[in-house]
Amino acid sequence: MNIAETVRSIPKYWKEPAPGKYIPNREFAAYSFGGIGVSTVKCMFVYVELNAKCFLIGSALGIDPTHLGMLNVAMGIITMLKTPFVSMLVDNTRSRLGKFRPYLLYAGFPAVVLLIAIAYIPPEADYNLKLLLIGLLYGVLKIFQDLYETAFNGLGQVMTPNGNERNTLLSISSLIYNFGPSVVQIFLPLLAELTGGLTHVNTYRVFMPVFSIFGVLLGIWTVTGTQERLIVPKNYVAKVKFKEGLTQVLQNKYFWLLNAFNVLGALKYVMDAIRNWYCFYVLQDGRLVGLVSMVMGTASVPGMLLAPAIAKRLGKRNAMILFFIEHAVFAFAALFFLDRTLPLFACLYLSSLGLGGEFVLTQSMTADIYDYQQWKTGQRIEGFITQFGFLLTSSFGLLTGLIAPFLYKYYGLEKNYDVLYDAAVHMPIFKGLIWLTIVSSLLAVIPLFFYNLTEEKHEEIVDELKRVAEDSDAVLVD
Repeated sequence: MNIAETVRSIPKYWKEPAPGKYIPNREFAAYSFGGIGVSTVKCMFVYVELNAKCFLIGSALGIDPTHLGMLNVAMGIITMLKTPFVSMLVDNTRSRLGKFRPYLLYAGFPAVVLLIAIAYIPPEADYNLKLLLIGLLYGVLKIFQDLYETAFNGLGQVMTPNGNERNTLLSISSLIYNFGPSVVQIFLPLLAELTGGLTHVNTYRVFMPVFSIFGVLLGIWTVTGTQERLIVPKNYVAKVKFKEGLTQVLQNKYFWLLNAFNVLGALKYVMDAIRNWYCFYVLQDGRLVGLVSMVMGTASVPGMLLAPAIAKRLGKRNAMILFFIEHAVFAFAALFFLDRTLPLFACLYLSSLGLGGEFVLTQSMTADIYDYQQWKTGQRIEGFITQFGFLLTSSFGLLTGLIAPFLYKYYGLEKNYDVLYDAAVHMPIFKGLIWLTIVSSLLAVIPLFFYNLTEEKHEEIVDELKRVAEDSDAVLVD
């Protein structure tokens, strides 16, 4: 289909889907453009993350990176405790809005309130009191934020059972809704000049509410304008007990392989800290943070757009392996240009090309696993699969989350972030972050070699689910 035909098809299939498809264009628009709001709220979570590269928590509030690592351990424990409750909550939800959309409302507004509250922690407060407030607010925020993100991602995975249509939805929509974070990353550093800069708490007190409230309100469009499409018998009742759901998840080999991929690749983004720190502490111009973020944000676009085509030709698994090897190769090249600004940023840009595709394919592969789970057991347990995936990655994150803070402290970065102006401090930190990225990216591809849920096998599974839905007495065949 050429560009002209694509444009003509938008109004033609606005209310009803194209032949062989499930999603009309108005739902495509609601998920994509309403998603700008959802992704804006998710983006604001980055500005309160418990790591040293977070200007608010690190520089403005002056929290030691080691203490941030310890707080992350506590957050991992909270994740473990909440997992069974959130799993059962999602998988036993049956409402007129479906399974996921209700939580875009119920979790979104509390998340925004907590985001804003963190920005109002007084920098001059007692250090231990600041740690306590950050821990409490962030801990509750993480519960709502995880549920909010689960709802949005889960919705995109169940709007169509067609694998190719799902890839297209996730590809195009992610390109559109990432416009929200791009706007924040571009304009927040520029607007920050009016409120004291990125390391001043006033910046977050003024602009955190503006972007967050706009985001959660726009996200309501996604709630009201989309539909969930699960291929289940008409008499199917969503009722999953904890022990039953846990047992089924633990027996799903593709769940283990994909989450092993996520755990081993947990540090694939760690060198992202270089670009902001390089602008702020090496080039010593905070205004460049927005410009660099805008340019770097475009790096994910080719991967997002090409992911469906590459996956169709090579398969999702092989496309994912290709993307990660490309990421590692250009990360390695960056080691040779740490003292040369343009070549360094070129390598950082090129290394990010594949990660946009990785995001699309991870979501699509997770949706395939949902269908495989239903085919194997007769139960839809997206909540258990997603939440126990969070549990695994968070549990291992207790260890991996301490690696970067250890690196920072080893080379002299503690409470005083001004030491990053010194090349003797920031250069070895930059090298360490790059090596962590390379090793994590290469380790992540190992489980994928054992992942054999091919596109052909998934199509057979969906066809079988359709037959089961038509005849509630049909027997599922393993």
